[in-house]
Amino acid sequence: MDIGTLDNRFTITVQEYVEIIRDLQQTAPVARVKEIAMARNVTRSSVSTALNSLKELGLIQHDHYSYVALTERGQKLGLLLHQRHQLIFKFLRDILLLDDEIADKEACRLEHTMSPEALNALLVYVSKITGEPFETVTGL
Repeated sequence: MDIGTLDNRFTITVQEYVEIIRDLQQTAPVARVKEIAMARNVTRSSVSTALNSLKELGLIQHDHYSYVALTERGQKLGLLLHQRHQLIFKFLRDILLLDDEIADKEACRLEHTMSPEALNALLVYVSKITGEPFETVTGL
């Protein structure tokens, strides 16, 4: 099981953009630059700059003035980030008994900053306590 290890090129900003695109693709097959900018609360030019980095990392498909879609690699990263969030959220809500809103906000912060060792230890602990295995993405 390994829910913690990420390519060091996947900065917090890269991760957040992938999450936003993944969330937008839950309701539509592609995302638009305007929607990403609104979700991130930045300008379209900032989004365009970030999308170039994501494209170089092989995380998105995007041509200038077109839609944005996660590649298979981007989808795997998005799913892994979602799993990390869910794991931390479950721990905070179900084990530490924090309110849903607080647990969600804390999980958003922690999913990007916890060390691989801490995340993997948390995965083992939560699985043991809840009796529920967590499936993790591999092959990023």
